[in-house]
Amino acid sequence: MSLSRRAFVRRLGMGGAGLATTSFIIGHGREELSAFGFDGIELEAAMQRQRQAMDPNAIKLSSNENLRGPSPKVIEVLRSHPSTALGLGYPVPSSRAFSAALARAHNVEPQNVITATGSGAILQAAQWAYVTDDKPLVSGDPSYMGGAERSIPVDAGLNLDLDGMVDAATGAGLVFLCNPNNPTSTIHPLSDIETAVRTIKRRSPDTAILIDEAYIHYSTAPGVGSGDQISVEFPDVFMTRTFSKAFGMAGMRMGYGVGQPETLQKLRRAWGLGSINELQSVAGIAAIEDTAHMDWERDENKRIRDWTLSQFEEMGFGAPDSQTNFIFVRIDRPASEFRDACRANGILVGRNFPPLEQTHARISLGRMEDMEKAMEVFKKVLET
Repeated sequence: MSLSRRAFVRRLGMGGAGLATTSFIIGHGREELSAFGFDGIELEAAMQRQRQAMDPNAIKLSSNENLRGPSPKVIEVLRSHPSTALGLGYPVPSSRAFSAALARAHNVEPQNVITATGSGAILQAAQWAYVTDDKPLVSGDPSYMGGAERSIPVDAGLNLDLDGMVDAATGAGLVFLCNPNNPTSTIHPLSDIETAVRTIKRRSPDTAILIDEAYIHYSTAPGVGSGDQISVEFPDVFMTRTFSKAFGMAGMRMGYGVGQPETLQKLRRAWGLGSINELQSVAGIAAIEDTAHMDWERDENKRIRDWTLSQFEEMGFGAPDSQTNFIFVRIDRPASEFRDACRANGILVGRNFPPLEQTHARISLGRMEDMEKAMEVFKKVLET
């Protein structure tokens, strides 16, 4: 028997009342709220409360959006796309071209690609498809899909404990490998991920594995690679990515996954994934093909990331070597206190991440001018 939505939310460590609070909503983006089971009218109401609660001049460093926005080629294609094309086809003809572009980017066949209105929908589908009362979820702790029945603490360097997760996977319904890991910002090389997948499937063939690569475009670490090929090698193994982070297209609600066709069909049957419309399709293709812009985005994020980490280090606050567009700083005080003090000074930072909510805070990386302003607040708050 599949878990109910209420049980799913409870597993993530919060009750329904907590989900409705302003402080919770401010700490989450649309994709995160969707992953917690919000959709439709309920999600829109939550996001409306978020907008009303926010200072319009506040700098938002709480949900890991890319404040630099999308590639100029994405903007260009949206402006120039003929309006007559918007009325053609159910589904729109370009949606097939979008899937084909994703397949080319990952060196797989179009049948190995699934699209959705945000990768959060695929994460929801994975829960419904594979997790039951007697087939639990295995996840890192902390990680994006937190509060799992089998939660494996990160190691001293805040890396996922892959050996521990492999050991916990036997008999599980789903193993969630977030690489890079949110919120700790750490990453494993592809060889480690592939070894973990192969070991799990050898020991527990019926256990599904989700490799979440939402932030992998930002990684500059050696040996990093995508789990796309191992996802098509094994049944019930799939990789997910989003256009909300490095592609700078959070407002367009686009995500996708790669896996065997039978695996992807299980996800489609488990949860409504939405459909990609004409403008999403042409914008997505433009984003995928503009590899030069992605290279620039990665380099610019690294420049800002290195500067921000150095500022915290000068104050005596350490953080892992981030491979994402956020940092996870040991502030040695409750994240809620830090978040409230920052909000009072016009800076919004991330939510609590148990079990490290008493010592660490997640801070998204904005533009350099955003981080320079925010750093003045961080110094003020942390030096008091």
